[in-house]
Amino acid sequence: MDEFQSGELCAYYRLCRYLGIFCIDYNPSKKKFHLRRSAICYVVHFAIQAYLVGCMAVLVIYWRQCFKRELTKTGNHFDRLVMVLALGILVVQNAWLIWLQAPHLRIVRQIELCRRKQLGHLRLVLPKRLLWLIIGTNLLYMANFIKTCVFEWLSEASRLFVVTSLGFPLRYLVTSFTMGTYFCMVHIVRLVLSWNQSQITAILEHSGDPKQVSANLLRMRGCLELHDRLVLLCNVEISLVYGFIAWLSWMFASLDVTGVIYLTMVIQNNKPIGLKLLTNIVWLSPTLMTCAAAFMSNRVAVQANKTAKILAKVPRTGTGLDRMIEKFLLKNLRQQPILTAYGFFALDKSTLFKLFTAIFTYMVILVQFKEMENTTKSINKFE
Repeated sequence: MDEFQSGELCAYYRLCRYLGIFCIDYNPSKKKFHLRRSAICYVVHFAIQAYLVGCMAVLVIYWRQCFKRELTKTGNHFDRLVMVLALGILVVQNAWLIWLQAPHLRIVRQIELCRRKQLGHLRLVLPKRLLWLIIGTNLLYMANFIKTCVFEWLSEASRLFVVTSLGFPLRYLVTSFTMGTYFCMVHIVRLVLSWNQSQITAILEHSGDPKQVSANLLRMRGCLELHDRLVLLCNVEISLVYGFIAWLSWMFASLDVTGVIYLTMVIQNNKPIGLKLLTNIVWLSPTLMTCAAAFMSNRVAVQANKTAKILAKVPRTGTGLDRMIEKFLLKNLRQQPILTAYGFFALDKSTLFKLFTAIFTYMVILVQFKEMENTTKSINKFE
């Protein structure tokens, strides 16, 4: 029981509860996960929501405050728009996760059940390493934000405006642990799918033994049912809870990357190229995590499709096993997306192309607005 309680994902659940994201916790007396509706979780949740709404109100009311001359009007308005959208997206994301705690709990229970039954012999390394990576990148992101924004850009701003701007790194703090939990969950799903396929392969190797026909049928039925449950879990529950968060993250990532590229092009300073590159990489930490989640989702889809490929190569023996395999292959004839961004698009490698397309589109629009602004200034000078 203690080993299960100290599972690799329990640290994520605990941190998310402290951040007011959701109230899922493990109950050692009942030996299962439940919704621990503690006052601390809800107080933190509503405090963060109130702070974010207040920050958005200040940014909208004092929209033109702290505009930088070197950014031009286009850059200043776009930068302020990105900050407001970052806070607004976090408000929606927090509300979404606290509202869907019941399906989220079902996901956690199924993931942990598979983790204990099928992967009990493994000690997962990725969740712990990812946790330290998230903590490290958050510290770097906060340090970079304080140095660049607070001490440089907002050095002459009021304290109220400086406190308001801290909602921007708060978004990465909350989103990084949310996406980190998703990352670990789909990682476990992929490992269980791989384990299940090894069991199917072992069954097929003994399919010619007439003494084990009944046992093989039962084992094969269990493997195929496990595959269907995992795919259904990804298609319905995970895509419902985390798919919408992924869609919000991708939408913001396109704006965030565009803003970083635009600011790098417009602002000229004497910083070394290496320092500029390192600073931009830190700024793009949220986008890099979103891309990593897409790659992990793609690996789950590839792993799930391997089951049909394994069964398609099995020679027919004229037993009940053939009918079971044919029924499964017919049902999985078309390879549907395993994980989606709330049904808007599949979470796989093709999503990166959509991201680059959106960034290119935004950059074209920003450059056009900047050229129009420069043309207007030139005309006004002649007048």
